[in-house]
Amino acid sequence: MIVNDSYFPSFLLADCGSTATTVALFDITETGYRLVAQAVAPTTAAAPWADVSVGVQVAIGQLSKITGRPLLTDDGDLIIPRQENGAGVDRFGVTVSAAPPLRLVTAGLLEDVSLASARRAVRTIYAQEVDSFSLNDTRDEQEQIEAMITLEPDLILLTGGTDGGDTAQLRELLQKVELSANLFNGAAKPQVLYAGNSRLRESVTASLSSLTNVHVAGNVRPTLQSEQLADAMQVLGKLYEELKVGSLPGIQEIRGWSQFPVETTARAFGRMIEYFAALYESRIMGLDLGSNSVVLATARAQEGQIFIDSNAGMGRSLVNLLDNVPLPTLLAHIPYSMTEQALRDFIQEKALYPQTVPMTEEELYLEQALARQVIRYTFASAAEQWGWSGGAGAQPPPFSLLVLRGQTLARAPRPGQAMLMALDALQPSGIFSVAVDRYGVLPLLGLLATQEPSAVVQILEGGVLVEHGWVIAPSGPAQPGKKVLRIMVDSADKGEYRIDAEFGELINVPLDPGIPAQLTLEPERRIDVGFGPGRSKKITVHGGAAGLVVDCRGRPLQLPDEGAERQSILRQWQWDMGG
Repeated sequence: MIVNDSYFPSFLLADCGSTATTVALFDITETGYRLVAQAVAPTTAAAPWADVSVGVQVAIGQLSKITGRPLLTDDGDLIIPRQENGAGVDRFGVTVSAAPPLRLVTAGLLEDVSLASARRAVRTIYAQEVDSFSLNDTRDEQEQIEAMITLEPDLILLTGGTDGGDTAQLRELLQKVELSANLFNGAAKPQVLYAGNSRLRESVTASLSSLTNVHVAGNVRPTLQSEQLADAMQVLGKLYEELKVGSLPGIQEIRGWSQFPVETTARAFGRMIEYFAALYESRIMGLDLGSNSVVLATARAQEGQIFIDSNAGMGRSLVNLLDNVPLPTLLAHIPYSMTEQALRDFIQEKALYPQTVPMTEEELYLEQALARQVIRYTFASAAEQWGWSGGAGAQPPPFSLLVLRGQTLARAPRPGQAMLMALDALQPSGIFSVAVDRYGVLPLLGLLATQEPSAVVQILEGGVLVEHGWVIAPSGPAQPGKKVLRIMVDSADKGEYRIDAEFGELINVPLDPGIPAQLTLEPERRIDVGFGPGRSKKITVHGGAAGLVVDCRGRPLQLPDEGAERQSILRQWQWDMGG
């Protein structure tokens, strides 16, 4: 029952993704703020509509039918504030990931110093680095300038040098940027962000301000041993919102309805991961597998990190997987035989028609196999940037909660399939729970948290996230078939029983949602479940949609070389997880 009290405002929030637009209505009820209803419509930023507000209006219209609550006028305008007859809402806000990524060129002195820091800042926004210039560049000056003009970037990020250091080499780089800016025509001229040696700021502004817009941020590498990205990240975020979000067709109409600043989906999602980290007082991982981008977020205490790959995703960006992952690697994770050409055809068709859904079991498993590779590739890049173990054996540090979102994960036919995709791609170890943003509202709550944090707490308490269950993933050396872990289970509904887990096994233990169970974990001498090799521990977990998962397959995951045996194991893992 919704309580009609003007003291408690109602909220209608929209998330405009690259493929789908989600709107959600949050209102006060007898038990506090709750998600009342949610609706989804195709995003209409591209042709033939070229107006993102159309998709928002369609989704709001669907929401009106679901709730019986008029939200739009006959002319399609939002009814705001809420009327005495119950029509309309009090506040509206929007998050956006539909805008194209910012195309930029990075220019700096050393690849592994200033340019590495610049790229870490760039990865916090939706951006594509289309080229890079450094002292290691083998192209001559004319080739570099021609490349910059041909690529038509939105922004040149110029950095390099430590504060107070020599400026001679950086001045040479500045001259190339100045010459390039002179040769651009009109509106195509890129803006410049300078985040290098502070001694050169005035020279950069004097040289370029008459040619293009120049922005200045603190040096991303003030000394060889220190890195300061906050200022550059803030300026990059503002430039993205100005150049890309602000030019999204139809965004001005939506902005006119809004009482919140328009915010990117990734930033709002990252804020919620930081919220969970504060709530749990431990490290949290978040994964958003989108159509045209993948967002990874991690947070603990007061520290949060975000990594955005705008070249990855399950929609139009899926075709980039062919450039980043060898075809034999892609084929190795498909649970049936397939030719390289058939795989190429599927990927290219999916990239052309990202809104399609799998129609057969084979298509479903193929799409989920590709999702693993998209996540794995992005995670390996993020792990390297964050200073974790990178490459093929990349693993995250221990965390207590994994939050998943994105249609491929949230709408998997069975919850165990979403769990398996995440486990295969991230390959975490330790003990953690998994929650899924099934209704696609987590970024909206991140937006709402800036003004109504108490409402967000109540909405989360109302169960807006779907709890998939808990995972126990031991690590350590062992031989296939050898026992690695004994678990004594004391369940509130099934009593006491024992699980003997062997190396190589993937065990799915039924544990109904909300049902508590006390587990006594007894690992073998060299096996670690998160408390040290061989150390036992008692923990309490709660059931979820996928129950309790015991993943004893080892890290990193190893698959047989022989095709039939490998496909058999992949199918067995699907079966073990309820597929």
